[in-house]
Amino acid sequence: MNDDDIKDALNRAAPHPTVPAGLLRGALRRRRRTRGLVAAGALALAGALIVPLALNLGNGAGPVAEPASAPVSDAVAEIAESTQPPAEESATHTEATPEAASGEESVTVSPEFAATRSLELGWDVIQAAEGPNRVVSPSSLVMSLVQAAEGAEGASLASIDDTLGLTGDSRAASFAALREQLLPYDSLPASVDADDPPETPVVHQASRVLAIDSELKQPFLERIALFYGAQAESTTFDDAKANLDAWATKHTAGLIEQSAIEPKPDFVAVLQDALLFAAAWRDEFRYEQPISFTTPAGPKTVEGVSDILPVAYAEGERWTAVRLPYDDNLAADVILPTAGVAPESLTVEELEAARAALDAAEPAPINVTMPTFDLTAKTDLLNALPQLDLSNLNGIFDGGFAGQWVQQTKLIVTAQGTVGAALTEMAVFTSSGGSAEREFIVDRPYVFRVSDTRTGWPLFVAAVSDPTEES
Repeated sequence: MNDDDIKDALNRAAPHPTVPAGLLRGALRRRRRTRGLVAAGALALAGALIVPLALNLGNGAGPVAEPASAPVSDAVAEIAESTQPPAEESATHTEATPEAASGEESVTVSPEFAATRSLELGWDVIQAAEGPNRVVSPSSLVMSLVQAAEGAEGASLASIDDTLGLTGDSRAASFAALREQLLPYDSLPASVDADDPPETPVVHQASRVLAIDSELKQPFLERIALFYGAQAESTTFDDAKANLDAWATKHTAGLIEQSAIEPKPDFVAVLQDALLFAAAWRDEFRYEQPISFTTPAGPKTVEGVSDILPVAYAEGERWTAVRLPYDDNLAADVILPTAGVAPESLTVEELEAARAALDAAEPAPINVTMPTFDLTAKTDLLNALPQLDLSNLNGIFDGGFAGQWVQQTKLIVTAQGTVGAALTEMAVFTSSGGSAEREFIVDRPYVFRVSDTRTGWPLFVAAVSDPTEES
């Protein structure tokens, strides 16, 4: 199945609502009127989400951004409202509109397609990585990329659009819609404990751009604030590292304590995106016991959990899988390749087939045995995703390019639940109960994916070959 096949299948399953492009411009105009976008050259800091430490803002000649009171845009909400057609009309009906009459392009909001592209990009990173265990946050990765896209030009913009399969307002609205769907779970605890995770899941998402002794371009700042609620802040080169570290610690509840960006004299900005996840299993594992696990180097005894749980179960030609829910929307899919098949050799199509099969499966008592783990990863995304050209970010700063792009991830699974965090950073430089019917025993390398089951948007994906190792 190629990209066109996937897109066609998604279209058949859930036709993409189409929105006139003029609507977004209208929303932006109204946002300017009602929320008062600040004039170019002045910095507006939104107090509620700013890192609480003293920032050296100089004489006020820093970058400009509007304050975003919500982490996702008003524009997305207006798009969603506008895509509810009268009962007698199709959701894609655009005739007799001023935009259609004038030949303007319409905006396609396609969160399901965006979720699939997120998985494809994240799986590229998994397959490019080395070591027995590999973990990535596709959702944080694409949030970093789509925000950079708002400042990309020329071949770089074309590269991003080709990779994501969406352009312009369609790209921004589709990925923003994925983020918006998780807003009811948003909170920011000071810390999280994998042995005592919250019964009500926490999914905290945050984005910002930090300007370092520079003034960034206003259209870029407006776009990332409008669609992604990204804050704009300013600091000096001397204070940059401490500022980046403090933001990372705060928005990952201390799971990631330091930024991976190495300050250089010619860097002008850093885009930071953070994800924090913490949730108890809906049905906690009652038994903790060592299990025998076949690693690439041979059998090992590893720490594990076991219980008979009411979960969805599915089978494919090269895999079996179960879905372990946190609540009605969030779940972990545990995908076990057949013996002799490495988890990273599974295809995106197989991972999507597993998701679809689990979506359709009814929960039944399954005797589930699997390892617990504590994984840490640091990934150079410029090396992992060479197909992306990030050499032209002139829309952020003249002569701008991505000199560093790094993701740090932490993912912990226990008998009680799951805790995870991701921090994706891009540095812009300038050149200028019951009896079990089945058993599901995870005793060899496997795939672990945490996702929003409504859209399939993957928050974390891991390929685990040795649960005793951290990376």
